[in-house]
Amino acid sequence: MSKFLKLCAVLSLSAAPAMAQTWSSNAPKIGPVNQPEGVVFQAYPAAANYCPQGLQPITLGGVICCGTPNASYSNPAGHSKAAPSCPAGVKGCS
Repeated sequence: MSKFLKLCAVLSLSAAPAMAQTWSSNAPKIGPVNQPEGVVFQAYPAAANYCPQGLQPITLGGVICCGTPNASYSNPAGHSKAAPSCPAGVKGCS
């Protein structure tokens, strides 16, 4: 019985690469993906570009990713980077 189990184990391990290759050859072929219309891809101002060649950092729904921008960057929250006008310790000023 143990010789039979060893033989089954060897046969299944030797057949695994052939089964994996057969499965991957049946994978669907995916062509180029078109950009959807009306979606704004804003360029993100970054000091370094870690995107693949031909792409740059963009924002889409608040997420930074790589792509081709079709609009310039604008701060989505509308906050400016200026210092607040309230002195320290004063309540109620904006």
